[in-house]
Amino acid sequence: MFTLTASDMSEKLRVLRMKAGFTQEKLAEFLWTTESTISKVENGHQVPDAVMYENWIWVCTHQVVRFTYIHNGRSKQHA
Repeated sequence: MFTLTASDMSEKLRVLRMKAGFTQEKLAEFLWTTESTISKVENGHQVPDAVMYENWIWVCTHQVVRFTYIHNGRSKQHA
């Protein structure tokens, strides 16, 4: 069994973000959250839910491509 402490998780996620070359602001944009939330997670003041944790790892380990799509005449941009 593998145990990951909140402190270990915070450090792992911070290192992943930095290796990917993202600022906290840019990562927050990709994860549809706030820069404050990213900071709280990285400082161990908040534990991400499973979805945020998995998305954080995915965004930091894959090339993120932005695209624009049109739905009902409205243009929207997503990562």
